Amino acid sequence: MMLPYIVKVLICSGVLYGYYALALKNSTLHLWNRVFLLLAPVCSLVLPLIQFPFVQQGMMMKMLEIRAYGSTPAAQAGAAFDIVPLLYTLYIGVVVVLLVRMILSWRKLKLLAAQGMVQEDAGFAIIRHEAVGSPFSFFNKIFFNGTPDETVLRHELAHVQGHHTLDKLWMEVLCAACWLNPFFYFMKGELAMVHEFIADKAAASDRQADYAKVLLQMTLQTQSLAGVSTFGQSPVKRRITMLLAGKTNYTFIKKTFIIPIAIVLLLVMGSQRPTMAVTNPAAMDKVFTFVENPPRYAGGEDALAKYLSQNIHYPKDAKDNGVEGTVFVQFLVGADGGISDVKTVGKHFGHGLEEESIRVVKTMPKWDAGSQDGKKVSVMFNLPIRYQVEI
Repeated sequence: MMLPYIVKVLICSGVLYGYYALALKNSTLHLWNRVFLLLAPVCSLVLPLIQFPFVQQGMMMKMLEIRAYGSTPAAQAGAAFDIVPLLYTLYIGVVVVLLVRMILSWRKLKLLAAQGMVQEDAGFAIIRHEAVGSPFSFFNKIFFNGTPDETVLRHELAHVQGHHTLDKLWMEVLCAACWLNPFFYFMKGELAMVHEFIADKAAASDRQADYAKVLLQMTLQTQSLAGVSTFGQSPVKRRITMLLAGKTNYTFIKKTFIIPIAIVLLLVMGSQRPTMAVTNPAAMDKVFTFVENPPRYAGGEDALAKYLSQNIHYPKDAKDNGVEGTVFVQFLVGADGGISDVKTVGKHFGHGLEEESIRVVKTMPKWDAGSQDGKKVSVMFNLPIRYQVEI
């Protein structure tokens, strides 16, 4: 169930980052860009969860679990391997490693602050330590090696007053939790550059040329720590270009163009195509997979689950050999509610699981037929049945 969500998040984040790269990336709309880069990941995570109430997705019923209890060694030895828990474990393991790495970086900063010379000022503190390479800031602390340059101090103070560390920490946690998504890393890098553009503008004031010279002199690069704002952050060329750039044209169009993009994403993620039909060669009729009113077992899902649980019997061969898994049964609910074309799709488990699932579905009573545009139609239906052996 997570795979479709992950794919949708990738699509949303890719589209939003594409909009940023084409319309905003090299503009002087720094504050707008900052807000956009902070909210774009949130929208990417939320939009796939939105489902319009008028959209029917009843083609897939709740999974029915059929359990059998065994105590023989064969049941344990023959149990099917489920890779899903392993994948979840690996994913969470990577998340933990990234979070630990981030915490260790913060701990290093804390030790650096404790060992350095501290100079308190109004709203911030200057930390002097010989281990500091390029000046950087973290929350309200500004780290230097030696006497701070006034221009550099104004730059780092702009980071402190702008609360840029909070932005960086949010993106660090987000990228750790969603480490599979490359677009979040791109957004993280762009947000760091936007921070530099904002601080450069504040520090340069009306002396852009002199400030550009200072940037060129600060060529010494040091290893970055998670969540810090470094004065010598590369690429310096892009920062100087942005510092000397004129006002961006067509700002209104560039800002508002996100509105139709967001609407399209919302419609795509929040709804499915209202109809999807294929031709049934046997009946020479349309078979729908999505309809306005899906077919329904008489009495609803609870009645269907009760019927199946009372009629499905865990195959003895599968039980004795510990074979378990989810069998997906696909069948056609005709315009008259009758069941036909019953078959299984997906992974084949054998040992009678597929045969038992098909047998019981074929013997089901008629359903309430689905309808499209006020007419009863034939609908392809998928029913997942989970077989599980418990020792």
